[in-house]
Amino acid sequence: MPSLLLVVFGIELVVQLVNTIGAATINGLIWRIYLSLPTPLSLELAAQKKKQKEYLAVRHELNATSSQDQFAKWAKLRRQHDKLLEDLEKKKNSHDAARVQFDRYLTTARLVSTRGLQWFLPMWYSKEPMFWLPSGWFPYYVEWFASFPRAPIGSVSIVVWQWACTGMLVLIIEAIMTLVGYAVASKQKQKQPVPAAGSGAGEKKDSISVNERSKMKQDFCFEVCGAKVESHKLAAGFIKSLVIFFGPILLPKIITYYRSIRAQQRNHNLKPIPLPPTIARNLVILFIISAAFLIRTLPPFSPFNIFTATQSRLQIPTDTLFTRLSSLRPLSPADLVLKSRFASLESRLLYLQFGGDVLSSCPFCSSDDPTSYLYYALPDLLTPHVFNLLVIAFVTAGKPGRGWRTPAAVGAVVVALLDMYLVSSYNYQLNSRALKLAEIDFFYWSSRVYRYVALAGLDGTLGLLLYLSGTNRAFVDPPAHAQRVEGVFRALTGVKGKINAVGVVKNTVLRDEGLRGRSNAYWSHEVRLTRETMEEEEVVKGINDALQNRLDIKALERDAEQYTRGIFEGTLPPEILNGDRERDGEGHKKVD
Repeated sequence: MPSLLLVVFGIELVVQLVNTIGAATINGLIWRIYLSLPTPLSLELAAQKKKQKEYLAVRHELNATSSQDQFAKWAKLRRQHDKLLEDLEKKKNSHDAARVQFDRYLTTARLVSTRGLQWFLPMWYSKEPMFWLPSGWFPYYVEWFASFPRAPIGSVSIVVWQWACTGMLVLIIEAIMTLVGYAVASKQKQKQPVPAAGSGAGEKKDSISVNERSKMKQDFCFEVCGAKVESHKLAAGFIKSLVIFFGPILLPKIITYYRSIRAQQRNHNLKPIPLPPTIARNLVILFIISAAFLIRTLPPFSPFNIFTATQSRLQIPTDTLFTRLSSLRPLSPADLVLKSRFASLESRLLYLQFGGDVLSSCPFCSSDDPTSYLYYALPDLLTPHVFNLLVIAFVTAGKPGRGWRTPAAVGAVVVALLDMYLVSSYNYQLNSRALKLAEIDFFYWSSRVYRYVALAGLDGTLGLLLYLSGTNRAFVDPPAHAQRVEGVFRALTGVKGKINAVGVVKNTVLRDEGLRGRSNAYWSHEVRLTRETMEEEEVVKGINDALQNRLDIKALERDAEQYTRGIFEGTLPPEILNGDRERDGEGHKKVD
C-alpha cells in the first residue's frame, strides 16, 4: 500500500498540473487517445471520415458539372450530395453528443479523484501523523500549528502537509514557467539585429521606416520589462520557497541561540561593565572607516559616467557623445583615449562593466579579450577589501577582540571573493539591447555602491559584537575553573560566617539573664497561643480531615526520618541513630 505521505503529494501534484495545463486541454488529449483505441466510437469516426472524403469528391464533381448542359448528371450528383450532407450532419451531431458525454464523465472522475480526495483524506486521516518533528527543535506553538487540527503534538498533520505540498508545487511550477518564458524571450531578442555604434554624424539612415523603428523599440522595451518582471518573480519565488523550507528549521535554532546568549550573563553571574578603553578606541576606528565607506557611495565621490553626464544613449555616435562632453568640460588625454576606443560597441559595453579608468589606462587590454580588462581591474577591485582586512586585524589584535578575529577575517574574505565572482561573471552583453538611457545597467557604478555598503555593514557588525562582548552584555566567555572554584569558596565562607554569627547571637541570649527571660516569655506565649488555636473546633476538624483524607502520614514520617538522618549523620552514635523501633497503638514509629 503506498504511503499516505506520497498519496497526498501525488494528488496535489496532479491538481497543480491540471491547473497549469488546463482541464480543457487535458480532456482534448484524453479524447484523442480514446479515439485512437479500437472502440465502436473510433470505428464510427473512421466511417465518418470515409464518408466525408466521399462527400468532398461528390461536391468537387458537382461544382465541375454544368446544371444547364448536363442537367441529368447534375441532378443526380445534387441528390447524392444532399444525402451525404444529411448523413454527415447526423453523424456529427452524434459525435458531438458523445464528446459532451465523455467530457462530463471525465470531469466527474477528475473531480472525484482530485478535489474529492483533497477533502476526504484530511477528514478521514485527521488524527494520523504524517511524520514526527525532531524533539526539542521547535517551540510549542510551531508544534501545535504543525499538528493542526487533530494530529498528536509534535507531528505534522495531513492538513499541514497538504498545505506545504501545495505551496511548494506552486512555487516550483511558477519558477519553471518563468524560466521557460525567459528563455523564449531571450531567443526572440537574439533573433533581432544588434544596432552598431556609429562613428560620425554623416552615417546613412537604414531603410527601416520611422514607424517600424518605433514599433521595434516598443517591442524590445516590452520584452526587457517582461524579462525583468519574470526574473523578479523567479527571485521572489525562490526566496519564498527557501523561507518555507528552512524557516521552521532555522527559526527555533535562532531563538534558542539568542536565549543561550542572553542566559550566559545570568548563568555566570556576570554584570555589565563599562566599555574598556581599548575597545572604545577600536569602535571609533571602525566607525570612521564605516563612515568613510558610506561617504564613498555618495554621488559627489562616484566616478565620472560619460553617459549619465551627457544624457546619451549607448548607441550614440562617438563624435556626438564627446562633443556633448566637451561642452561640459575640456577633454583630457584619458577622454581622447576613451574616444578612440568607443568606436566599437564592445568597448562601450566593457566601459559599463569596468569603468572609464580601466578602459582608458590599460596598455595591454583589448576588446577582443575582455578578460584582460578584468586582470587590470583586479588591483583596484581588491584594494578596499585588503584595506578593510588590515583594519579588522588591527582592531581585533587585543585580548577583548581576539575571539572575533577569525570570524571577521573570514567574513571579509567571503565578501571579497563574492565581489570578484560577481564582477567576473557579469554578462556585459545584456546592455547591447538597451536603446534608452534608463534601460542601461551601469554595473560598475552600482557594484561599487554595493561593495562599500557591504564593507561598512561588515565593520558595523564587528563593532556591535565587540561592544556586546566587551561590556559583558552578550557573547560572554565563561570564567575559568579556578575562578569559579574561588567564587564558590568565597560564597561558602560568607555563609559560614553568617552561621557563626547566628550561633554567637544565640549563645549571648542564653547566657544573659534578661535576654533569656524575654526569650522564655516569648516561647511561653507562643506555646499558649498555639494550644488555644489548636483547641478550636474548626481547626480540629480541618486537621482531622487533612490527616485522614489529604495527607500521607507514613510518607511524611519517612521523609522526616530521612531528613533527620541527613542532619545528624556523623554527629550521633550509631546505636542511637539506628536504634530499635517499635510501634504504638496508632501504628506510628518510635525511636528508642
